[in-house]
Amino acid sequence: MHERVLTRGDLLALPQHTARLPIACVEGWSTVQTWTGVRLRDLAALAGIPHPASASVTSLERGPFARATLNSGQVTDPDALLALRVNGEDLSPDHGFPARVIVPALPGVHCTKWVHSIAFGSAR
Repeated sequence: MHERVLTRGDLLALPQHTARLPIACVEGWSTVQTWTGVRLRDLAALAGIPHPASASVTSLERGPFARATLNSGQVTDPDALLALRVNGEDLSPDHGFPARVIVPALPGVHCTKWVHSIAFGSAR
């Protein structure tokens, strides 16, 4: 396990995955978007954690939604992404530019925007 610092350019140079996923807001709306980015499980492997037990995601944002914890199933889901693009375009600031987490079946409030760091917990 080791710390890696990646720029948005570094992330864009990694293998990209695209998934069409819904996102639901606690305010009652939902939408389906096409997200593209790096699989969370690939980032965990890059950090030396081939079998992640969890991930703690921290946002540049301050406040109650500045951190989310993901379990192993959420991190290793093949469609769980550190998204860099939505619907073929770079994320807008509203969507969380430069990067946001998007995980199948995870409420939008836990799909952290403006990601600053991800700390992966090891299962072994």
